Amino acid sequence: MNFLEGITNYIAETYADRLNYFPSNVKTSLLIILFCVIATLEMYVYISFRRLYQANEKRQLDRWNEHVSNMLANLIIFDEADKTEDIVAHFYPKMKKMPLRNKVLNKVLISEILTYHKSFTGQIGEVLSILYRKLGLDKKSKKKINSRKWEVKIEGIREANEMRISEMASEIIKYTDDENALLRMESQAAYINLSENDPFRFLDRAQERILDWHQVVLFEIITKNKALKIPSFAQWLRSPNDTVVMLCLKLIEHFMQFEAAEEVERLLKHHNPRIVKKSVEIIGKLELASAETSMFEIYFDQPEDVKLEILNSLGKISSGNYENFLISRIYSGNVKIKKEALYAIKRDQHEGEQKLRELYQQTTVENQALINHVLDSRIKP
Repeated sequence: MNFLEGITNYIAETYADRLNYFPSNVKTSLLIILFCVIATLEMYVYISFRRLYQANEKRQLDRWNEHVSNMLANLIIFDEADKTEDIVAHFYPKMKKMPLRNKVLNKVLISEILTYHKSFTGQIGEVLSILYRKLGLDKKSKKKINSRKWEVKIEGIREANEMRISEMASEIIKYTDDENALLRMESQAAYINLSENDPFRFLDRAQERILDWHQVVLFEIITKNKALKIPSFAQWLRSPNDTVVMLCLKLIEHFMQFEAAEEVERLLKHHNPRIVKKSVEIIGKLELASAETSMFEIYFDQPEDVKLEILNSLGKISSGNYENFLISRIYSGNVKIKKEALYAIKRDQHEGEQKLRELYQQTTVENQALINHVLDSRIKP
């Protein structure tokens, strides 16, 4: 004890009484040492309290996880013959008694209800949705949606989307054109599911790009949601946002919206080659003979991939109006163009193969080899 007191007195005397008498370099070194010692002590104190906090949080998480899981497991095995309101009336009072202001409990309760809701539909899903609202957890989701942190906003949007809280659509739409790509994607996907009156309203205001992988996500949501009222996507084909146009073209193709034919044909003069190519592809799939002339007019100004798609679409339409044009293409210097033109001629179910045999007698050796290739039914184009 006397040793510790001696050390303490020496340090106090050094810094309180003798510090000013040391040379400046020694004085600086002593101050740096003092700062490092204090910083190290503060760090150890912080780490100790942090570990105590984490240990306490883990104990609470384990306790509440077990409690909530048991309660929800009992809900699942409840007699299905009972009415939904009776099941809610049975479990709500028990859940209401829990300390819902506890942050750890709230975190566990939201997480578990969302997990169970993803796994169960029908009456169980309905009961969970009602309990989620009655326990005020929807208000916490709304608070997250209005957070300043984008990752917290996404968490709240996902919760609202999973629990089908439709009134949150008005809160979510403001993020559907956010500069943050992840927040934008989650918002658009959720808005489609939650908006009851106008689920595609976000396309009217979309200025930011809808990334390719995001388009895949939206396409899946739109095409698999049987309850969704599908509009005519032609109304967005004049959007200044090329990615909106591309998404709508994919949806027009999927839903076979023939009423969009005029707008799709107009896009053959679009500045974006990807949109031109997709428009040509749709014209071929819908067999829009009225657009053949427009495709022919743009053919020579297009890159190779668009030219190939035009030849493919002319073959699918097979009206016979551009047979001579297709024949002329087999004398192109590009082998891909030659082959695509031959396949286009072959697609005429009535005279295609016969026409190729006639051409065989009149054309070059190289073209004869290509014709044999195209006529071989074992080879897929």
